[in-house]
Amino acid sequence: MKKKFSVAAVLLAVTMALSGCSDSILESKGESGTESKENIWTAADTDIVAFPTADGLTEEQKNYYNISFEEFYKEYAFICANAGLNDTKDDASAQLYRQSVIDMLANEKIILKKAEELGLDQLSADEMKKVEEEYQKNLDSWYNTFSAQAQNELGIKDSSTTSDSSGSLSDDDKAKIKEKAKELFNNYIENFGLTEEIFLVWAKNTFIEEKVMEYTYKDIKVTDAEVDKYINDLIAEAEKTYKEDVSKYEKNTQYGTVWIPEGSRNVKHVFIGISTIDAAEISAARTESGADQEEVDKLRDEKLAEIKEKAEAAYKKATAETDDKEKNFDAVLKEYSHDYNSSLTDQAITVIKGTKSLTDTLYDAIFGLEKPGDISELIATDLGYYFFYYKEDAKITDEDITVQKKNVYDGMLKERQNKAADDALTEWQDAVKYEYDYEKLNFKKPEEEDTSSE
Repeated sequence: MKKKFSVAAVLLAVTMALSGCSDSILESKGESGTESKENIWTAADTDIVAFPTADGLTEEQKNYYNISFEEFYKEYAFICANAGLNDTKDDASAQLYRQSVIDMLANEKIILKKAEELGLDQLSADEMKKVEEEYQKNLDSWYNTFSAQAQNELGIKDSSTTSDSSGSLSDDDKAKIKEKAKELFNNYIENFGLTEEIFLVWAKNTFIEEKVMEYTYKDIKVTDAEVDKYINDLIAEAEKTYKEDVSKYEKNTQYGTVWIPEGSRNVKHVFIGISTIDAAEISAARTESGADQEEVDKLRDEKLAEIKEKAEAAYKKATAETDDKEKNFDAVLKEYSHDYNSSLTDQAITVIKGTKSLTDTLYDAIFGLEKPGDISELIATDLGYYFFYYKEDAKITDEDITVQKKNVYDGMLKERQNKAADDALTEWQDAVKYEYDYEKLNFKKPEEEDTSSE
């Protein structure tokens, strides 16, 4: 079976955050072997659970590519425990982790061998410095996970009332806590037959693997002409789609980044809503078979009456005479609007000319405004009251197109780079043809990939 491994998978073991210091569901048997407390494993540490099957490999190459159960289990146990996983034979998540880990290890063997062939396995002093800095950063993060337990075991008290107590500790106490946390961390990873040094090996291997994958797409390029064609084709497609079906145009989020129909508007709104329960009641009554719409209108008016005073107060403030209408509207929006979002306060909503996504009442209110800076009347709906501020006509600027060209360039380049890396990796994997001992790895053999249509 052809296997495709994600390069990102090799980062899994070194980026998995520790979830705590409780007893692991897995435990080491030391020199005699490794097993889980539930005794679901049948393999001995020296058993080979992944091996190459390609013709023409030398014994030396076969030995290199072989993966023992111990190699697999140490990383699996560490990852599994920190994911809080229930390690049972039939647990789907556990089986997925087992497959991910053995795939990762096989992938690592293949890429590191290719690094040796390409002369990319030796790191310069500057590269090694980067690896060590990242390694130490990760270690410090892991130590920090055990800081609370270390402080508790040392009996060090602090006077802080905030969640960050480190500011109230002396430098000497901080040093003691860090040293104790380091000890606790090392005791913890010892359960999996690991030491701190292996984390440096993982970090170094990851760096080398990234170098190799970058090598596979070093000559990949995207031309300005290709980007221009993509943008022009997208504009033409957007115009055509809009003429044929406005709703279909609006569903494609790419269209609005390069072309907007003439007459569209950027608006802001204030919404004073009735309760969600009342809104649901009105909606249910409105859509009930044979509903008396006049009675539903009365129900709506009763609910709107409860918020009318607030809505009128907001509207009065928004329409007050001021030197800066938009700034004043934004202040009202922030104070009153039920759907206020601090990150979107200064951003208007683009309403497409001819849109079908609004009720006729709201659409007419927006496009009934004569000029930018105008504010609509207070509009009653089944959800509450709305009123709108006409900010400007919606247009695509040269700056917008420049931004989209950059996005298209980046996207096309990344897609081609990923394909080049995947193709290279697939070729290298085919030259090894890994097979797994699924029984000893405790996960089901995946179904053969159907490539007949490729």
